[in-house]
Amino acid sequence: MNFETWLAFVAASLVLTMTPGPSILLGVVHSMNYGAKKTLFTALGDISANFIQMILVAIGLGVVIASSELAFQLIKWFGVFTLVYMGAKMVLSKPKALELAHLKHNITRRKLYINGFLVAAGNPKAIVFFTAFFPQFIDPDKPLLAQLIIMCPTMAILDFIWVMLYALSAQRFLGFMQNRPALLNRVGGSALLGASAFLATTSHA
Repeated sequence: MNFETWLAFVAASLVLTMTPGPSILLGVVHSMNYGAKKTLFTALGDISANFIQMILVAIGLGVVIASSELAFQLIKWFGVFTLVYMGAKMVLSKPKALELAHLKHNITRRKLYINGFLVAAGNPKAIVFFTAFFPQFIDPDKPLLAQLIIMCPTMAILDFIWVMLYALSAQRFLGFMQNRPALLNRVGGSALLGASAFLATTSHA
């Protein structure tokens, strides 16, 4: 992959990764609940799932999933149920104002990582997207692996940066909600439920 092609890939990836999706939304909610530093592990879970999705595409499984309605639907509904569970849990919880500081110290990095991983892994559009997007920048006359070694980390890094930028911005501009944990949970949980509804109604394109 030459430098000009890589720059074009970066430009296209910047536009695509900056668009708020389920993973960015989860990062915002986690930032508000637990702080931007701990949200780092949510973002790491997100890009870990993305790397697996990219690898699936790289070895050809992405083509199978993109053309298989059953496989697409299985991954799609996995993502829907994950978001519904997390959203409903937040909406139904009734934390007290003084519990928030305690909550920040007791959430585990592992749990944040797993949540980030599951939400990203449950987005079937990612595999379909990688299958459709990557070939636009791949030179078929050059070794595929060498090109993917450049493209996959580039995409993952940009995705990680945007999740963290949204998380940091949310904590700064929506900080007043930290003193209203019940409201925060309802807003964040409702947003996750909205994301699940969006996933549930998107068609296989």
